[in-house]
Amino acid sequence: MIELLKRLVNACSVSGYENEVRELIIEEISNNVDEIKIDKIGNLIARKGHGKPKVMIAAHMDSIGLMVKYIDDKGFIRFEPVGGVDKRIVLGKVVNIYTCNGIIKGIVGCKPIHLFKKEKKITTPEMEEMYIDIGAKNKKDVEKSKIRIGDFITFESKVVDLKNNRVAGYGFDDKIGCLQLIEIAKNIKDFEGTLYIVGTIEEEIGLVGVRGSAFSINPDVLIALDTTIAGDTPDIKEGEVVPLLGKGPVLGIKDAVSIVNSNVKKWLEDSAKGVGVKLQYDVLSHGATDSSVASIVREGIPSGSLLIPTRYLHTGVEVVDMSDVKGSIKVMMKAIENACDYLCK
Repeated sequence: MIELLKRLVNACSVSGYENEVRELIIEEISNNVDEIKIDKIGNLIARKGHGKPKVMIAAHMDSIGLMVKYIDDKGFIRFEPVGGVDKRIVLGKVVNIYTCNGIIKGIVGCKPIHLFKKEKKITTPEMEEMYIDIGAKNKKDVEKSKIRIGDFITFESKVVDLKNNRVAGYGFDDKIGCLQLIEIAKNIKDFEGTLYIVGTIEEEIGLVGVRGSAFSINPDVLIALDTTIAGDTPDIKEGEVVPLLGKGPVLGIKDAVSIVNSNVKKWLEDSAKGVGVKLQYDVLSHGATDSSVASIVREGIPSGSLLIPTRYLHTGVEVVDMSDVKGSIKVMMKAIENACDYLCK
């Protein structure tokens, strides 16, 4: 499973450029599903089985990143964040710029700290003050590298093995969800209905892809597989964020725009009990997942989310506990197998 996660992390997936992750998912599940299609905007929709109930599990294929905004005469590249990028982690990063002629590497720089006024030294520079240096001598040098305005940029990263079955890397939000989609597609056997395995686009910039895919499928239920903030670092107050690493997957109760459907909540809770997995719970005033907009698609689709607690979300070193991921897969597979008991009434 770790090797597959590493392949997912190495695939570019900035919102709007999900091609590489999509192709990897297709490669992994093509022998385990009955049909695969890509809709008009780029969502991946795989079907397994037929009949009722129709269960849709979704993970967004995109992740946060940057985009080329402007190239100055000296050859420095200004950029725009794509999604909720934490400015505190951008400076000093090695980045990959995806051009029509391949990947160009660069580093994110800004004025040296020696030249900042005293009060400025204790603050993080704004992204407008930063730029990417590819080693170019001038603007023409950059253009020779085929770098253009609108090119996508990712942070250089690899999956790092930590202690206690924990790993760190870039884009776990939501390549951890994509990993679960693949594992479920490969291993689900006992289901009499229709399972839709969906990789959505552009979740990070406004839950874009799920609206169209959910509308076209019109499932009986939609479950989003995503990440959530872990509250076990020393800078988070007790009670501010409840989920902890290694204590099980998280059932999202509330976010900024939705509350879990009560029947879906019972279905997931009973499924977790059935496989001996302890759930955690998340009640938030911010954020959203692909499940959050399901209730306003068509006449309304019952929905919920299974989330993986993650440290340092939206940075290049997100940390998860793989036991939580494995627990989430177990719960979701059990839920799919007994879906008719809850959805065929």
